[in-house]
Amino acid sequence: MRSPARRLGLVVPLLVALVACAQAASDDDGELIVGGSLSPAPARTADPTPVVIDSDLAPDDLAAIAYLVRHPSVDVLAISVPTTGMVTCGGGVDLLADFFEAIGAARVPVACGAAPRGPHGVPFPRTWATGAMSHSGLDRSGAGALPPVTGADAATYVARLADRVEGLQVVALGPLTDLAEVQRRHPESYARLAGVISMAGIVDSPSHDDELGVGEWNAAADVDAFAAVVAGDVPLTIVPDDPVPPGRPDGLAAPVVSRLGLDPEFTSPAFWDLATAGAFTAPDVMTVRTGTWEVDVEDDRGRLRRTGDGPVRVVTRLDTPALDQAYAAVFGTHLR
Repeated sequence: MRSPARRLGLVVPLLVALVACAQAASDDDGELIVGGSLSPAPARTADPTPVVIDSDLAPDDLAAIAYLVRHPSVDVLAISVPTTGMVTCGGGVDLLADFFEAIGAARVPVACGAAPRGPHGVPFPRTWATGAMSHSGLDRSGAGALPPVTGADAATYVARLADRVEGLQVVALGPLTDLAEVQRRHPESYARLAGVISMAGIVDSPSHDDELGVGEWNAAADVDAFAAVVAGDVPLTIVPDDPVPPGRPDGLAAPVVSRLGLDPEFTSPAFWDLATAGAFTAPDVMTVRTGTWEVDVEDDRGRLRRTGDGPVRVVTRLDTPALDQAYAAVFGTHLR
């Protein structure tokens, strides 16, 4: 089965070498200074993997986007923003303007979703969207230039990219609404995708909200879309909630990114989406179980159950120290 490892198999040695020479700003006591700017991003490799990031722009998503935008073996062609996520294009374009200004990176085109939520989806709590915008950890003074917004909706734009870009991968960090819409409206284009890695779902861990029937929020926000992608033919790797390490990664201790989501009124477990981005670039950090998987769409939305042999890969373990090495290389963090 094709996977990110096919083109990114040499990334881990590259990142280890970069860690050896990464420099982090520090005071006389060796403590990290979180103010100021990120160090320059590592030089791009000759043949980077083309990627679309599908994201609802929560603070942990922003950490993952920063990692992928700066990664030497990744070429981010667009960010698609679904209507079913925590932050939508309505405020997300302004948020991304401040984000790209803060990380000192070139603006990436933004494709806004237009597809609605499926019949079994559960909207994110409204206060979470407010918190994601108000407590992003970014300077929201409005100094950043707006990123370009595509004329086509997200599903159409991603389909067009798949048609013209060989080996296009999707790193999905939010509800899979737009990806399922590509699958439904543009099946031939969808089949051209080289692979999808998605932070969604749950296997054995406790549900996120028993009262609302939410197994895991990214999946539950549009669980019909999640089920459609899981049942599809494009190579799929799922990073469920189960193996994601608790707390914030040491490799995120760098200027700008270390402040994402740190406001005490809106705590964001920054390892979720960042772990998925790290696993995409360094697939050796993952232990996976392949199979055919059934998605609960009604009672415990997003819970996965293996029903037999098959190609879908579900991550069961993540190597936390190796992930931190990967983050440190990209963000210029000094790991003690």
